[in-house]
Amino acid sequence: MERNVLRGYLMRPEITMAAADGMRRTVPTHRDYFDDFLFTATAMAVGEGDGYTFVRACLAYKSVVGAELDNTPPLVPPAVAAVVSDVVGRFEGRSRGDQRVPHRGNITRTQLDLAEEMWMTLGEDLGDGPNAAGARVHSRMLSARIADGFVHPVVGGHIWCDTPAAPARRPGSGRAITVLDDVDAAVRTWAASPAERPELERVILDAAHGVGWNR
Repeated sequence: MERNVLRGYLMRPEITMAAADGMRRTVPTHRDYFDDFLFTATAMAVGEGDGYTFVRACLAYKSVVGAELDNTPPLVPPAVAAVVSDVVGRFEGRSRGDQRVPHRGNITRTQLDLAEEMWMTLGEDLGDGPNAAGARVHSRMLSARIADGFVHPVVGGHIWCDTPAAPARRPGSGRAITVLDDVDAAVRTWAASPAERPELERVILDAAHGVGWNR
């Protein structure tokens, strides 16, 4: 998930190889696939994909995790992991006669209902619809990945604040959304201000701890 972002920072003249090495992190395999599943499964909600991204996420996660679907990935709250394993376990591919949802890509009504159920469960129903809930899930997964130490704050923050369809200017959409502008400001300043980097990383970490899965 982070490789391309890290490569982008390496292309900046102010980032040395040694600094880039310090930005690398190791992620437990199951947690990496779990986070990647949620990243892809919420792509439609944040304007980065269509319905088939959810379908592809379910097929890939079920294929890779297999018999360990009910196991809880490292540092993920069991209740969160249980929602994902239930949704992926109930996911079924398209059958003959299933109708696609118009203008939503290659996804059936049943599959889209399942996606929106997961978004509303993990992202909360704040009265702003399933896409906004999906954006909160996207934000919580990325912030938890940063808070748990599995990605450098700036690398993770770069991905975290890049949610084009998130309703960032709607205060009623919750802290998981309104925090994105602050994270974006910290990320944009970090590369050009070496003396401020430790403080900016703390800003992103504090923001991540304020969202995550337990908030």
